[in-house]
Amino acid sequence: MSKIPPEDRIGHRLKFRDLQVFFAVVQHGSMAKAAAQLGLTQPAVSDIVAGLEQMFAVRLFNRNPRGVEPTVYGRALLRRGRAAFDELRQGIKDIDFLSDPNAGELKIGCPASVLGGTLALAIEHFSRRYPRVVLHFDEVTSPGSDFPTLRERKHDLILARISRPLVEEEDLDVEVLVQDPAADRR
Repeated sequence: MSKIPPEDRIGHRLKFRDLQVFFAVVQHGSMAKAAAQLGLTQPAVSDIVAGLEQMFAVRLFNRNPRGVEPTVYGRALLRRGRAAFDELRQGIKDIDFLSDPNAGELKIGCPASVLGGTLALAIEHFSRRYPRVVLHFDEVTSPGSDFPTLRERKHDLILARISRPLVEEEDLDVEVLVQDPAADRR
């Protein structure tokens, strides 16, 4: 079986719906359970998986009596497919924001100690000015110097006290909001 060039697979044969079916099979570990969740028949799900396997010329799942589990090829497609869907989701959010900059959502990570005081007043002011922006807060005890939750897009913004200056990195914007003179003398 000859392999189809990657650009032909993406442009002409690979469908987002096929990837959604693939993700559901991985999630449920069963073609029948994935079919039930997606509102499809089990043969339709099997056909989609078989079509993907034929297109890539590799087996994406190991089948066993308990269901299916992704092969090394399936795990690679899962990892990159999720990244592609994440980028598309982010693109849709960008379009929504650009079409109405007064609406949207913002996921903020910060230590609980930062949420009180001045920040609470800033949040109240922001919410009055932008009532259609939904703010989500998660506690981040120690964000680390590489800020993994920003890179994984679990947060759009991290508010944290840092003990050393951060150098702005290519993929992150760093802005110091308050400089603590006492900390600088240490």
